[in-house]
Amino acid sequence: MRLLAALLGALTLAGCLAPSAAQDPLDAAAAQPLVDVLAALEAGEPSANLRLLGEWRNSGSEIAAHGDLVYVMRSGTVVVLDVSDVSNIRDIATIQGPHRVLDVKLSADGKYLFVGDDDEGAIEPLASARLVAGGLYVYDVEDPKDARLVDYLPIGPRRGPHMVFYHQYPDGREVVFGANADISINAFDREAGTLTTLARYEPDIVFGYNRHPYVFDVLYQGWAHDMFVQTEPDGRVLMYVANWDAGLRIVDVTDPASPQELGGWNSFGDGESGNLHTVSAEWIDGRRIVVGSAEVGFAVVGGIGYAQGAEPGMLYVWDATDPADIQLLGTWENPEKIKAGGRPVLDKGVMSTHNLQLEGGLVYLAHYALGVFVVDVSTPERQAAPEAVAYYREPGMSTWDVIVHRGIVFSSGSEGVLGLDFPSDAVDLSSRA
Repeated sequence: MRLLAALLGALTLAGCLAPSAAQDPLDAAAAQPLVDVLAALEAGEPSANLRLLGEWRNSGSEIAAHGDLVYVMRSGTVVVLDVSDVSNIRDIATIQGPHRVLDVKLSADGKYLFVGDDDEGAIEPLASARLVAGGLYVYDVEDPKDARLVDYLPIGPRRGPHMVFYHQYPDGREVVFGANADISINAFDREAGTLTTLARYEPDIVFGYNRHPYVFDVLYQGWAHDMFVQTEPDGRVLMYVANWDAGLRIVDVTDPASPQELGGWNSFGDGESGNLHTVSAEWIDGRRIVVGSAEVGFAVVGGIGYAQGAEPGMLYVWDATDPADIQLLGTWENPEKIKAGGRPVLDKGVMSTHNLQLEGGLVYLAHYALGVFVVDVSTPERQAAPEAVAYYREPGMSTWDVIVHRGIVFSSGSEGVLGLDFPSDAVDLSSRA
């Protein structure tokens, strides 16, 4: 009984708002031990180890952050939020983007906003009365209340950028990547505010894809969906591509004008649809650990598995220390084994895995109608058997994106933007092996 009372008491604290702006919300939870996630789920609790600090109750999807500001993609606009006081998140500006905003990223100094529009079809010039073309848009947001469109780079022929990534090279060069079926690699000239395409990358169109009938996708076959770029300890710059049924691809973009594929993995298991959606990488104890999530459960997208509604939303963990020999270490599925959805459960919403961020050995994962999960991959034991150490969900929510900014977990979806606290600094995760 005392164990149950302690569990319920900790869970009650997990659902409370921050006490006041004067008290650091992260300090308020520092002393709270982790509760048992499985016990919380079995008890039907709405959250465990993730505490709601603040909220902005409007719908959103992709998000990016710099300083006190969070930029939220919302239909054809980008809303700018002031999160300096996370218990009182306020929208301070709205940037009218192209008609179909699909992703947003910021330059390292927060001065420029890069917006992807993945529209397919005609290309219109920047001076046109109505911007409708798929491509990359650059806004000067030094003053977000007076954002200025400074450049537009049309990208085709199949689609514009569904996802965007910005990376500043060690020598100061700035490069913007767009996932537009293939990957476009574009130099950014901040003095002129312009983008110039340097190269395009895609896997081998004959041998690079998983052709297993369950994985084969008639619409997204081989389309790059997202990419993550980082400078490695040896000085190289590598790009990690979530290439749908072509799986994980690792590409050397040290010379962005000459991308060189180093290796790939697409050995999806039986019953898995492939559909690798988002990836992230981090060096942990001398090994290059890569994580990736699938997106499944949409009958309208196409592909054999979609119409069944019984696909698992998967998280994959790889050792890619040698990119030419990528090893799958482990996989994770939500502890309740709830499948992604599709037609049989549309009334309950899609329950697929979606965007993620790997930070300090923890995967912060958007899981659509299942909310937000934090998954521990900090040790070899947890990489082989990833473990959920926190979750947060609400009725009717559909979480699209999760980022960690200034130690706060920001999620975005139909529920709006939530500021959440996970006490990672107060927990020795290595002791959980």
